[in-house]
Amino acid sequence: MPSVTQKSTAFLLVIFLLLGGCVASGLQPAQTPPSVPAAANSPDAFSTQVRQAVEAADFAAMRGLMDDSLFVIAFWPGNSLPPMPADDAIGQLRNLHMTGGPIRFPEADAPLSEMLGNQDPLHIFQSDVVVVDVLFSQGWGPEGSGEALLFVAQRPDGSFWWYSIIIAPTGFPRVM
Repeated sequence: MPSVTQKSTAFLLVIFLLLGGCVASGLQPAQTPPSVPAAANSPDAFSTQVRQAVEAADFAAMRGLMDDSLFVIAFWPGNSLPPMPADDAIGQLRNLHMTGGPIRFPEADAPLSEMLGNQDPLHIFQSDVVVVDVLFSQGWGPEGSGEALLFVAQRPDGSFWWYSIIIAPTGFPRVM
């Protein structure tokens, strides 16, 4: 049977280890693993992941849905930033475009072609990008009054990625 001294020593050792862990964790920021979504096997499943990540403002998940190459942020009508690395795009989205309050995806059957001046939304980008889905959303910009179209593309291997966004700071035009 352990003596009182051995028990006290063991107890103090545990306390020092716990305190040491608290101090060490206070010295370095905790690293949380990014919430990278699992691969989706259909455009609808992938688009659902994009929608959920954007609605939750889960920037780690959004980054995980982008390609490691360049992401395109464009503005309606017709202005575009140069294609940028996905990490830079996440910074732009976080600090400039998703600041006004919750992003919503209200209209599954929004008149996308009409909003883009009668252009086919699946074919407005370069020919080597195969856009397979377009998501309409609202709540963008500092006041939350902007709208955006999010473009999901498919790679030759069949996998998907969030390729681009077109933001209309005051909303897309509608024919009344």
